[in-house]
Amino acid sequence: MLDIKTISKGTGSAQIEVNNIKRLAVTSNLTSKIYKQISVQDLLSEPGIIIKDTFSKKWECTESFEYEGKLIFPGPFYDGTTLADTVMDIDTILKFAKALQKAMKGNFPLKGYYPPGIFSTSEGDILFFPPQLINYVVNQLSDEANLKYWQPYNHPDAHGEQEYSFILAVLTYKLLTGSMPYTGSTITEIREKMRNSRPVKIELLAPGIKDGIAELINGSLNLKDIKLFDWIEQLGLWKKEGAQNTLNEKNLLVLQKTAEKKRKKRDNDFIRSQFFSHNWKTIGIIAIVFTIILSFSIGPIKKSLEPPVTQGMSSSQVVELYYKAYNDMDVETMEDCVKKGIGSHDINEITQMYVISKVRTGYEGKTGLISAQDWSNGLITELSEGEQIAGIANFHIKYLGNSIFRTNYVRWFTESLSENNSTEILKPKKVIYTDTLTLDKIKDVWTIIKLERNTKE
Repeated sequence: MLDIKTISKGTGSAQIEVNNIKRLAVTSNLTSKIYKQISVQDLLSEPGIIIKDTFSKKWECTESFEYEGKLIFPGPFYDGTTLADTVMDIDTILKFAKALQKAMKGNFPLKGYYPPGIFSTSEGDILFFPPQLINYVVNQLSDEANLKYWQPYNHPDAHGEQEYSFILAVLTYKLLTGSMPYTGSTITEIREKMRNSRPVKIELLAPGIKDGIAELINGSLNLKDIKLFDWIEQLGLWKKEGAQNTLNEKNLLVLQKTAEKKRKKRDNDFIRSQFFSHNWKTIGIIAIVFTIILSFSIGPIKKSLEPPVTQGMSSSQVVELYYKAYNDMDVETMEDCVKKGIGSHDINEITQMYVISKVRTGYEGKTGLISAQDWSNGLITELSEGEQIAGIANFHIKYLGNSIFRTNYVRWFTESLSENNSTEILKPKKVIYTDTLTLDKIKDVWTIIKLERNTKE
């Protein structure tokens, strides 16, 4: 007869005494019916692992007990809490990142981030509970628990180091902003947002964030190949020097307004993408007609009652924002930067590209757009059929005086051979742009009132 006493209980773990011997146990919502479904020994076939600064060792768990109507899985005793009950700060995230790196190098079969399945000891070590057991527990989660502990942290298409970088980006995003980059009321909604939309950039929600940290978070959330080494390096600097610089009140207000507008745009974009993905056949036909109509129009109608996002910005900030919005395919922000009728060709072009990319995403799962800067930097060297280079690269701005600015940048254009219905991709053509922009204050807001453009191949 086992004498089991609870010392303390948390989310995913409990400290117990079994016949007067202290044990740390993995808790679950599993019942004894599991014996009829799967062998408990299969669940415990792989031991857990505890990772210290200089070495790691196995955490053996070889049995299970039914306690208070649920199965628990005891192993050697450690004091501490799971990450589900740990206040996440920079020290904890850095410690977790180092543990991830060691687990990866040791080929520990870790799959995703489930905070109740990771234990932080009072000695500062990280314990990953047995992986097969945790995977089974995750698969048995209720929808409510799944939405809380699994879906917001794990991208459905990320694997390996890319997966770990995404997890660290979510944790740091939440630490800096107080909110998750992806939220939703259903599992499907969160997954589709991760695949088809981008979160508000961290620099808008965490004003003054340092460039290195912002690049890591934004890049990892967009599944760029970022190494754990880079994360550990930047998190170490964050711990020593802080993550953010101090901004004045005026710049802070501008960023807050921009962030709120980006939030609304992201939500609207997701609703549109949902509509496209479920109705792509009908929309595809409509889109063709729509893009033809758009070639004779300026684009989406601006919400005239909303204050422009450029309110409070300097003239140079407005110019920079116009080209940034062009790269982001953010038509509303572009319209805020210019006097009505100015830049209509740019706005019309971006609107068409946005519609086409969304239709393509709906039925192919990808936009078909390649970053002009990535192409210019040689990060991408080949195009597939149907892909095109979007945006601008090598952007420079110079003030000429009297509220006049000159900008220089590069665009790339791709074409397919039309002879014999060939699908061969021609080498992209480089075009150098020089724009001269004149600004004036309209209702106390700096606005681009004139845009002259010259191009050279």
